Amino acid sequence: LRAELDAKRVSLEAAISQREGERSDERELKKENEDELKDEQDYKASIKPDCDWIVGAFEKRAAARAAEMNGLVGAKEFLAGYQPPAEASFVEQPAKPQLAQVRFLAMRQ
Repeated sequence: LRAELDAKRVSLEAAISQREGERSDERELKKENEDELKDEQDYKASIKPDCDWIVGAFEKRAAARAAEMNGLVGAKEFLAGYQPPAEASFVEQPAKPQLAQVRFLAMRQ
């Protein structure tokens, strides 16, 4: 009986030792995961002001870009001599035929 109990004690001590090792490994892994989580949270907190600003200013900046694009298109059309059909009838013909040959920024075709 004593031999059986000694064997059982040795077996239990080995199992306890193994479990303690596994527990220690789990604690180390948990510590690493907590450190990674803290790093991620710190990073998120550091970029939050910039992200909030981008989200808040997105619509305003999109409208400004659209207005700038419209202005550039209008300037390009003006420089290329574009005239909308409604305004085409208001173009005055030069009084002298020799002035018809004068070209200003390619406005006359």
